[in-house]
Amino acid sequence: MPIPEHLGGFIAAAVLVTVLPGPDFVLITRNTARGGRRAGLTTAAGSVTGIAVWALLATAGLSVLVASHPGVLHALRLAGAAYLVYLGGSAILALWRAHRSGDGDGGAAAHGGADRSGAPYAQGLVNNLLNPKLPVMFVTVLPQFVSAPQAAMQQTALLGSILVGLVVVWWLVYVLGISALSEVMRRRRVRQGIDLAGGVALTAFGVALALAA
Repeated sequence: MPIPEHLGGFIAAAVLVTVLPGPDFVLITRNTARGGRRAGLTTAAGSVTGIAVWALLATAGLSVLVASHPGVLHALRLAGAAYLVYLGGSAILALWRAHRSGDGDGGAAAHGGADRSGAPYAQGLVNNLLNPKLPVMFVTVLPQFVSAPQAAMQQTALLGSILVGLVVVWWLVYVLGISALSEVMRRRRVRQGIDLAGGVALTAFGVALALAA
């Protein structure tokens, strides 16, 4: 299989896309602060799985069908927006209930990686499965780096694997890095601040996605 001609350019673009903050960043940061390293890595694993699914669909050519049908993308966008609002609203509601009950530590949810919005792995997975930007990226950006039409499937698989690998490395380094600050994150005000900021950010991401639909 011929190596894509502009592989270096793709890697640079993939690194930029990977490190730019988005819903994944908020989810993984929040769950790491609430549940520690294990919850953060589990959320990241779900996120990576979602990206890997879209990479496999792109290799099989199915993501082209999804991205080329406006109705499917519209439904995906609305579903993704609803899920983000649900995650954000759940976090804000949990804080409000904890405040009303006088639970300064935010209840049991503050000590586990999960709350009523679902387990960390499921949060990361569903968030990316419903992320309309992923099929669009695999249809519009990734094909620009495929330089051999006769080996399009193989090169698409290679590029998708590189993207997934970069995401794995990034989240591993990030989660291990911020989990080293666990002593600070265990402080009640810090944890509550992260929960509130995460809830507001996820809700804002969801509203923005819905308005763009």
